Amino acid sequence: MIKTAFAGADGLRQSLVHSKKTNRLARQRAALQLLSGAGSGKSRDSFTISSEARKFSRESIVALVDKSANVSREELSYYFEHYNDGKAILDAINFGEKVSCGYNPAFKDYGVVRFECNGSRQIIPNYAVPKMSAGSLPGIHAVNSSLVLDNKSYYAWTAPSGRRYSWAVSNGHIGWASSESLLMLGDDTNRGGTNDSWEMRKAGNILSNLAQGVDLWGYKNEDVLKTCASVGFTPGFFSIDAGAGKHTYILQEFGGVIDVDKNITRWNNMNWIEVGYKEGDTFSIYGNEYTVDSSGHIHISANDTFTSTDVKFARRDI
Repeated sequence: MIKTAFAGADGLRQSLVHSKKTNRLARQRAALQLLSGAGSGKSRDSFTISSEARKFSRESIVALVDKSANVSREELSYYFEHYNDGKAILDAINFGEKVSCGYNPAFKDYGVVRFECNGSRQIIPNYAVPKMSAGSLPGIHAVNSSLVLDNKSYYAWTAPSGRRYSWAVSNGHIGWASSESLLMLGDDTNRGGTNDSWEMRKAGNILSNLAQGVDLWGYKNEDVLKTCASVGFTPGFFSIDAGAGKHTYILQEFGGVIDVDKNITRWNNMNWIEVGYKEGDTFSIYGNEYTVDSSGHIHISANDTFTSTDVKFARRDI
C-alpha cells in the first residue's frame, strides 16, 4: 500500500472551466487544494490507496471537481468528512439507502458509488472504497438450528468454489457486501468455471427472504436445501434472526419450507367453532396440545417449545 498526503486550500467549491489545452498540473493543484482544505491551518491525514489506484488517483480527483463532471462539493461532503475513516465509508455504502454504482462519461475511466445519507445524495469515488478482507470476518453458521446475525455487521461467506467473500447484514438483508459486489473487486469465477457471484446471489436472496419472513416461491428446492445446509440447517425446525426479528421454519427433506410463524398466526386467529369444531376439542400441534376455548380459539405461543413437526386436528362433528 502507498500513502499519499493531500494538503492545502480552503474548503469552498468553485467551478473550474478549462479548455483541452489547459495545463494538467494546474488542474491537479486546484483539485488538491479543494479536497484538502489548505489555508485552514492543518493538513489532512494521509490517505491509503492501492498501488494500482495510485497511478490515476490524482486524475480521478481532478475529474470529480471538474465542472464537466457536474459534481458539487455537497455531494462529496460525506467523503470529505470521513476521508480517513474507511469503516464509515464502508458502512455508508453497505448499510445505506439507494446505493448504486455508475460510470459517467465525464469521469473518463473513473466511476463513483452513489448513496443517500440523511436525504442527501452522496458519492464516493470507486478508487477510495476500502477493500475488506473476508479472511478476517466471522463465518455464517447456525448453532443448534438457530442462526443469529448481528444487524449492521459483516461476515464471511464461503462460496461453493471454496473462496471466501465479504457479506453484509442489514435489517434482514443478507448478501455480498455492496462495496465489493458493485465494483466487482476481484475475479468471481473460479478455475472450475463456477460463477461465484451468481451462486452468492441465489444464496443471499434465499437467506434474506427467510430472515424477513418472505415466501420462497420461485426458488428450486435443491437450491434451498443447499443454501440451508451451507449455514448448518438440517431438516426440521430452524430459526433465523438477522436484524428483522426472529423467524421460525420447518425445513422438509425435499427442500420445502414451512413458515411456522405464519401458521401460528393463522391458527390463533381462526374461529374453530365456526368451521365445525366445538369448545374443548384438542389439537396436537408441533408436539403440544391446544384446546379450543369458549370463544372458538386456541392459543399458541411462538415461545412454546416445539418437539415434533406433526400437526393433528380433532375430528369434527359435521
